[in-house]
Amino acid sequence: MFRQPKKKKPESEDDLLMDALAEVAGEVEKREKMRRRRYKRLLPAWVDSRLLWVLGAILVVIVADGVRRENQEFEATLTQMQGSVTVSPGEFLPGAPAVVNQKLADGSVVRTGPGAWAALEFPDGSSTTLDQNTEFVVRALEYNRSGRWRSRAFLLRVGRVWSRVGPYFGEKSQMKVYTPSAVAAVRGTQYAVSYDPQRRRTTVQCNEGYVTSEGFVGQPTWVGQGGQTYVDYGAPPAPAAWMAPEEKATFAQALLTKPIPPELWLKTFELTVTQLLDAPLSILGIGKSSWARGAADLARRAACMEQLRRLQQLLEDVRYPAFVNPATLEEITSLNADEARRILTAFQGDALVRYECLKGGQSYRILARARAKKQTLFELTPTGVRALPESPTEK
Repeated sequence: MFRQPKKKKPESEDDLLMDALAEVAGEVEKREKMRRRRYKRLLPAWVDSRLLWVLGAILVVIVADGVRRENQEFEATLTQMQGSVTVSPGEFLPGAPAVVNQKLADGSVVRTGPGAWAALEFPDGSSTTLDQNTEFVVRALEYNRSGRWRSRAFLLRVGRVWSRVGPYFGEKSQMKVYTPSAVAAVRGTQYAVSYDPQRRRTTVQCNEGYVTSEGFVGQPTWVGQGGQTYVDYGAPPAPAAWMAPEEKATFAQALLTKPIPPELWLKTFELTVTQLLDAPLSILGIGKSSWARGAADLARRAACMEQLRRLQQLLEDVRYPAFVNPATLEEITSLNADEARRILTAFQGDALVRYECLKGGQSYRILARARAKKQTLFELTPTGVRALPESPTEK
């Protein structure tokens, strides 16, 4: 009476196939039920698995939008202009008429004609205005996800620029403006830099905060609020002096004085999330902030050392120059402009930190930082390359 009913004997190959498929389907369903039971044991009773799928989708959206915001940090936007303004994708490439809201990346060159001007804005609220007859090169725009710091380097070949550093630029961030005769390291909120090619003179002015002005020789000069200094080619900076009232009045520009709204809480939240997820995002190469994209930290440090060794080879063939422009290397006569550009791209900010001529021209010392997360500082002398420990004077 408890005997199980006999299975119907298959009558054809189709019946055999159907029976086999039914057994497979039953086994799959059995395993799925067991998996769901194990899954539910790991979760509180009130948690529905569908909720986790929703939260996962929200996290993906937040990370994707955070990466989008990070990618914007690698560009400047030409927001306003008047007169003849051109943009070139490289220093040695022809330019084309600029358009409003045009994006500028590393290597972009903006040129303004007589009576013209242009305004650039950055995602953190910082801005730069180019005067007429100005040639301005965007050398390097970088954003570090894990440290939340920015690094910006520009080259002013001729003309004048006014800039304002926004309050959300970042405490650990740095901005430098190079000219053919000086370096302005910005630590303030409003400053101006101009270069006169006829006199080969750079003028640095500070309206708010302070700026450090460096020549290619001598010690840097600190310029405080309301002050200015000038640097002639091959000379140290002059002592700081007060700006004339008419010079101070040039800072009364709408772009430099308009209020900067606070950052959206959503942006802050998204960048915090991507910062926490830096390791997996970098390993996967997601976003421009992923240091695994293109080269890992080890490769970046190796590239820095390799290019320093190349400089060592070039300097062996010439008399050591008394000074060198850290952003162009033009004083190294055995080096052409194309190779100089290739060498500089291996360094943080596309420039050396410093070149020093020692022992009356019998030796030299070069400092450069790798384009890596920790911005490792390297020293080159005639005896070779070595990494240096950090010190307050070299930061």
